Amino acid sequence: MSATIARALLGVGLLGACSACSTGAGPVWMPSSKEARQVEAVPARAAASTPERDVRSERAEALYRLGLLQADPTSGLRDYRAARDTFTRLLSEYPRSHWDAEARAWQATLTDLLVREDEARRYSQRVQRLEEDSKRTKTNLEWLKQTDLDRGPGR
Repeated sequence: MSATIARALLGVGLLGACSACSTGAGPVWMPSSKEARQVEAVPARAAASTPERDVRSERAEALYRLGLLQADPTSGLRDYRAARDTFTRLLSEYPRSHWDAEARAWQATLTDLLVREDEARRYSQRVQRLEEDSKRTKTNLEWLKQTDLDRGPGR
């Protein structure tokens, strides 16, 4: 609690004690105990919103927005691996940020997407190899046919 608030509360308390009121309630201008607790809570709330906390929150949001840009297929920055790495960094550097749940969802989605892209790439390479094998087989078959024709019947 700041010194100014403490002095103000002490002054109010002394004035209340010095007033010779016989009733249980204090003077109208003196804050009730509920109001005094609220005044004491103000520095605690202010401490929870320190500039350092605000900077951390801004940095977490910046990482989140960067991840969104990298994950956006219409963005010029589209890079799913970098987006997943950005969300992973957000989760490791700012584990209890406002963006925690959404970053986890993006991280899982992008991981699944990358796994499927890798599978598609492997299948595409396999199809390409099979097409090349098929061309070689057709070429070999044509060569065998021509060889049989060149030998003639009954040879």
